[in-house]
Amino acid sequence: MKQYYDYSRGLKAPYSIQIIKTPKGKVIWVFSQPVSLSFFLALFAGVMVIFGLFQIITLPIILGVNLNLILLVYPPYKFARWYSETEIDGKHGLIYIKDCLIFLKKYVLDSREIYRFERVNIDDGEEFTFRR
Repeated sequence: MKQYYDYSRGLKAPYSIQIIKTPKGKVIWVFSQPVSLSFFLALFAGVMVIFGLFQIITLPIILGVNLNLILLVYPPYKFARWYSETEIDGKHGLIYIKDCLIFLKKYVLDSREIYRFERVNIDDGEEFTFRR
């Protein structure tokens, strides 16, 4: 009798386990958390930025260690992990940046007064005062 894995057990687990194996069953890589598309996009963008900088400036090889290769991989990886795993104010990074830009557009750049949920222009032509 063939036994199948019950995936409903894993739905309640805090982290899902992703394993990459060879056809013979040898484990190549294990992810302790699900890898999202935003991780790969941030990693790709970080590698492209660092690669562009290394076209202008290159670091020397010290004691057989290529610092360019280390800096090409490590900082973009840390940035991608931070970007995909950190939630700022309960939001993902791109949504937080989008909300900040909307706030700047609606409330910082538009300085008109809000009256009854609408933007109104204030006429400063007349001054109204109470006198006895």
